[in-house]
This record gives sequence, structure tokens and C-alpha cells, in this order.
Amino acid sequence: MKATGQRITGRYASLAVDGPPAEAARDLVNLVNVQGAGEIAITPASKRSQVREALDRLDPTGSWRAWWHQAAGEPVELTDGTPSRLLPPPVHGFRPFGGEAGAAPQLGINIGGHYLRLVRIHCGKVVDSREKRLGSGRHSSLFGISLRSFLEMLTGDELAYGIRGVGIAWSAPRTRVGLRAMSILTEGDGEVVGLLDTGELDSVLTKALGCPVHSWNDGEAVAAAEALARPGGRDRPLLVLKLGTSFASGLALGTHEVSALPMQLSKCLPRTVPLERFAHPMVGLHGTARDALGAACVSETFRLLTGRSRADFEDYCLAAVQGDPVATRLTRSAARTVAETAHFVSCLWSPVDLVLSGRNLRQLPYRQKFTELVRHELALLPSGITLLDPAGDVNLSAALGAAALSRAHT
Repeated sequence: MKATGQRITGRYASLAVDGPPAEAARDLVNLVNVQGAGEIAITPASKRSQVREALDRLDPTGSWRAWWHQAAGEPVELTDGTPSRLLPPPVHGFRPFGGEAGAAPQLGINIGGHYLRLVRIHCGKVVDSREKRLGSGRHSSLFGISLRSFLEMLTGDELAYGIRGVGIAWSAPRTRVGLRAMSILTEGDGEVVGLLDTGELDSVLTKALGCPVHSWNDGEAVAAAEALARPGGRDRPLLVLKLGTSFASGLALGTHEVSALPMQLSKCLPRTVPLERFAHPMVGLHGTARDALGAACVSETFRLLTGRSRADFEDYCLAAVQGDPVATRLTRSAARTVAETAHFVSCLWSPVDLVLSGRNLRQLPYRQKFTELVRHELALLPSGITLLDPAGDVNLSAALGAAALSRAHT
């Protein structure tokens, strides 16, 4: 198809695409996944119909657009009008942990697809932490959970005794109307996720626990934790990818600020096609970044391509370190996807520093192999992206970040 040039402009970012309509449509999907739904201007106006047709081919059932419409309360609307003036990205502030004498402890909580992590912070230090399993496979024990049961899960743990504030990191997208419980945690009716979705959970928990409670997207939280753990003087945004069952994304924009944009990078469509393409469980698109980076998809691909029906993510990691050809292909695909993702964010604003975090990188030999491949892929790009090692404990970061964000809003 004949190449065309067009510019795609949303509320907070604008992107020039020098390529065919299919490439423009993919970048449009990715732009919305970063900055949210709403009006997207296509210029020149003559390109709008071509980009719309290409978008219809990428999202033939409209499931991606329907998800965003429901999540944000407004549709993804392509226009050919003059792009509106770009707004500065919204931000959340966070505060470092002080060592105030006599201060009551705080509690940070990270709730993922299958685990709950509790972290107790006192006098600026982590004094205890605990992890609890929330289910197995694709099913979390938060399905159908009542508020009473959730409170018992928290108050029944000694880490929650005498706390003065709680920050909770959820696998829940940030939109203009707040956190929306539209993730793997919501595959069923539940009082807790229902309250989160309507924006009422924090006030209910605040009343029940007797101290301020604030909820955050887990990408926001891990970005805050990474920025908090680094010395001052950093002059570039810090993009953090937290790799787990799927993966979360956060962007630290200043010394004590993180982006409040959706940053739903797991729903983006990379140019590097994953080895196996699955329907994304929330938006229905095939071939998203989740297929290459999320443990659930990587494990399933490894099983399909090797015939090892009982292999899990740890089996894949071991095989990658040992040089297994299938595992090596998967690792290289993941590294290219990471590099593409960071490059896309850099094109929207400015070159970023990059941190990879999360449960998927717990095994040191695999982490070393994977990060070496990511550095190689980044070196091939013009963005000047620097890959940094995590500054904090990857198992605690989201919970710590949620607590730091909550300190600034208490």
C-alpha cells in the first residue's frame, strides 16, 4: 500500500507517522493506550478515512474501542479538525519516607493478578513484609470477595496494627475518571472491585480502618518507588516496566512526580509480532505487547512451541539460560518489544531512562541474560535510552510506591 505521512494528535501528545495507514492505525492504538481515549485529530484531513479503515482492520469487532469507551467514559473519536493545543500530562506527587521520631507506621499493599504483598514502613524503613497468594492459574481469590472478607484479610495481619495510613497498588487502569477495575481481578462479581470501580473504595476503607487509605495504579506505584530510591539530579523521565502475569507501566516525570496518564503499554501493538498471538483478555486485540512480555502468555507460548504441557514460567527462564532455541527466541522477542515500547514513549515526549522490574526477573541468571539482550536492542535505536538496574527490591517496589504516593495526599 502506498506510503503516506500523517500526524496523530491527542490531548497530551502528538506523533508523526511516515508510513502506510496500517502503521498510523497501530500508532494511534498505542497513543490512546498511553494517554487515554477522547478526540484524536488526524492531519492532513484527507488521511482520516484511510486511518479509520486501517483501525477497523486492527480492531474488527470494536472490542478495544469499546473497552476504552467504558473505561474512560468517552469514545475514541477520530477527527480531521485542527488539533487542539497539547496539555501538560497530569501528575501525582509523592513524598519520601521520613524518619520522624515517634511517628506511627504506614502500610503499603500491592495487589496483582495472583499475589498480595504487605509492606510495613516505620521511621523511613521497611520493618516487615509478607506475601499472600490470591489464587492459582487465571483465577484470583478476589473474585466475588466481600468487603468484610477483604478487611479481615488486612486487619487480621499483624503488619496492619497501629498504622497511620495505607497505600494500595492495584492492577487497575488509570483514566480521566479515576481507577477502573477492568483487569484480570474483575472476572466475576465482587464488592471490593465494584467499590474500586465506582471510586468509593478508599473512603469506605478509610472509615473501616480508621486511617487514610489511597489507591493507585501499580505502574504509578512502582515508578514512584524507583524514583524515590534514586539520588537527586536525574534530568530525564524514568519509565518503569513491572513484568508479571501481564505487565504494568509507570513514568516518573520529576523528582517527586509520576504521570497520571493511563500508560496501558501492555495493550500496545508492537511492530515485532509475538511468536504466538493471543486475544488480550480485556481489549480483545491479538499480538499485543502482553503476548511477548507477560508471564501468562510467554509460558503458554513456550508450552505450545515445545510440547511441554506442564512447563511454567520458571521452566522457560531455566531453558533460556541453558540456551534452549525456543526459549531464546522468546527472550529475544521480549527484549525487542521492551526496546520498541521505550522508544515509543521517548518519541511522545523525550528520551527516557528505563527500569525493568517485577516478579518475572527474580531469577538472577535469567535477569542478566534478558537485560543484556535489551541493552543490545536499545543500542540499535536512535532514542538514546539508558537501561538502569532497579534501585529497590522488585518484590516490594509497588507497595512502597503506593505508600509514598499516599503520604503526599494525606
